[in-house]
Amino acid sequence: MKKLRTDIFRFKKFFLLSEKSKIVLLIKLKDLLDHGYTLSEAFLFIIQYTNIRSLHLQSQIKLALNNGANCAQILKLLNYPKAIVTLIHFAEIFGDLTITLPHAYEFLVRNYKSKQRFLKTIQYPLLLLIIFMIMLIILNHTIIPEFQNLYSNMDVSISPLQSYLSLFISNLPTFLLYCTIFLVLSTLSFLIIFRKAPIVTKHKLILAIPIISKFFKLYKTYCLSTELSLFYKNGITLQKIVDIYAKQKDEYLNYLANEISTGTQNGLNLSEVLKKLLCFEKNLISFVEEGEKKGRLEIEMKIYSDILLEQTEQLIHLIIKFIQPVIFSLIAILIVSLYLVIMLPMFDLMQTIK
Repeated sequence: MKKLRTDIFRFKKFFLLSEKSKIVLLIKLKDLLDHGYTLSEAFLFIIQYTNIRSLHLQSQIKLALNNGANCAQILKLLNYPKAIVTLIHFAEIFGDLTITLPHAYEFLVRNYKSKQRFLKTIQYPLLLLIIFMIMLIILNHTIIPEFQNLYSNMDVSISPLQSYLSLFISNLPTFLLYCTIFLVLSTLSFLIIFRKAPIVTKHKLILAIPIISKFFKLYKTYCLSTELSLFYKNGITLQKIVDIYAKQKDEYLNYLANEISTGTQNGLNLSEVLKKLLCFEKNLISFVEEGEKKGRLEIEMKIYSDILLEQTEQLIHLIIKFIQPVIFSLIAILIVSLYLVIMLPMFDLMQTIK
């Protein structure tokens, strides 16, 4: 029951601060820190003018700041993405908070713009599809049965194609309803199994899903490249990185620490260890190898993280370009099918009358 209450609270937090407000908060925080504000002063100032829809959360933030909470802890309370919270946490360890905040800001901005572009692309065709389905349900219970009775009384012969189309149109709403219920139940079942599964099984499950697996790899590779850039910039050794990851309360980072530690004990370097893990992009290995040879791994990783953001945006744009024509084509096929179901027998009836 306690776990359920925690999950419900987390779900509610999604609606407490909009994505746009999260973006604005980060850039304001950096500006205030640059002007000499302490972290506590900056956050207390910002939350006065930020639309946080929960007085309880505001009280939590103030209490946490009074108890000496760091930036990552406050961002976690505000339900920032895990990648951002982790990056800020590591940045605070090395005193690079003001340098890292713009990178976190850029990540959120790109993510927000991609989401908005995706929503704008699908909202119109989806609206058309919903309107068509409502219209189809009404027609199935009013006009189409009347036409069918008319054709039956006039002994109009129905071709196999017309029969199939009529069956398709009349059963489509029910079929879609059952499909929706099935998808919802399947998704819930998958999430329950996924949450209880060990980290290796989680990765295998995600990597088995087309498209999602690509985004997962890009996301994990971006997180790692950004973190490695931060670590090596501050002269942190690989063994120290392993120790830092192992101390985090994060199943994935603990798993990564264990894999790197085991690999290095067997005489492997970082690129060879990462090559064995399937959750990263193949290009990551090339950049790590090149950075290790030149001794500039922090620069290589910073450049590569920027490339990954661009690749993610390009993939989203490609999917957007594909989705809209597909939905419009589907609507067109449904409209033509509906037209044929009603009008083809009508033409036959006119021929009979002649």
